[in-house]
Amino acid sequence: MRAGTTVVAAVVIGLAALVTACGSDGGSEVGGELHVYNWEDYFAPTTLQDFEAESGIRVFLDTFGDETELLSTIASDPSRYDVFIGTDALVGQMKGLRLVARLNLDNIPNLANIDPRFLDLPGDPGNQYSVPFDWGTTGVLYNETCIQPEERSWAVLRDPRVAGRVALDSDPTIVIGATLKSLGYSWFSSSEEEVAETTAVLREQVSTVRPMFLTATEARARMASGELCAAQAYNGDAAFAMAENEDLAFFVPKEGSDIWFDVMAIPRDAKNKAAAEIFLNYVLRPDVQAAINDYTGYPTPNQAAIKLGYVDAESLANPVIYPDTDLLEPWVVLDGEAVALRNKAWAQVEAETVAR
Repeated sequence: MRAGTTVVAAVVIGLAALVTACGSDGGSEVGGELHVYNWEDYFAPTTLQDFEAESGIRVFLDTFGDETELLSTIASDPSRYDVFIGTDALVGQMKGLRLVARLNLDNIPNLANIDPRFLDLPGDPGNQYSVPFDWGTTGVLYNETCIQPEERSWAVLRDPRVAGRVALDSDPTIVIGATLKSLGYSWFSSSEEEVAETTAVLREQVSTVRPMFLTATEARARMASGELCAAQAYNGDAAFAMAENEDLAFFVPKEGSDIWFDVMAIPRDAKNKAAAEIFLNYVLRPDVQAAINDYTGYPTPNQAAIKLGYVDAESLANPVIYPDTDLLEPWVVLDGEAVALRNKAWAQVEAETVAR
């Protein structure tokens, strides 16, 4: 019998109380509609339905393919969504652009369930604008019937044996960062010389190995189907694909990789901020967040979920889902000059893609 049954009942009652209490927050009326913007397939199958049933708030979900799309969408209309999920580093950038709303943490008491290691992240000290959702890393997912890597290296993605059947992520941060790492540099290097060397390597890779640039969900599906030999992949997507195709394997390259933290935040002009805070608090419930993380294959930051036995024991023991963090470099918030430098590099990579 799992522990915490009475805890869940108590929090359900607490959810109802919050629905009542938040009604006067900033003039927002609780109830009505909640519009959520998230990665595709990034909730458990019943997360939103269960929230609707408990809160009486109707949820509408839209999805994005990468954080470039996420930022562009929120920037173009900060009132379109009430909640979004993105990296802590992106939220840090969006704070500077005044695109996110300050949270009333009194309405999110379940933040106490989060492991302190995942609070006060660089993009949002004090969790004034965001709360943790999950965390993970990026590595290489490959098909063992197609290629046997000579070493656990990012260089596998540049191996001629996978030419035409390899994928890089559609997010420039991932592609440029991983390539920098493969050359022995920081994932977030802002050195013009190092970024220039990285750009040259990527242009050569595009020209000779002909990688596809796919969203994480697209790469996961094509790896699971056997269409691709290798791909950049987030560890949760790798675990998901490996469960569908036993020929797949995953590793974090020896040169190192990133460690990113996904968080939930509210856009500046959200139309139902009170309902958004109720939703954030709901997701931070131990049973709810554990169900999400067990489904998506990503590690949970919710220490209460682990202590109460809600997280699947096999998931906790799986090094793909819960990787060793020794080789992982945390994401940071890039300044304007670093962003401009990477945008210039990415434009050159895209030009090479068009020219090939």
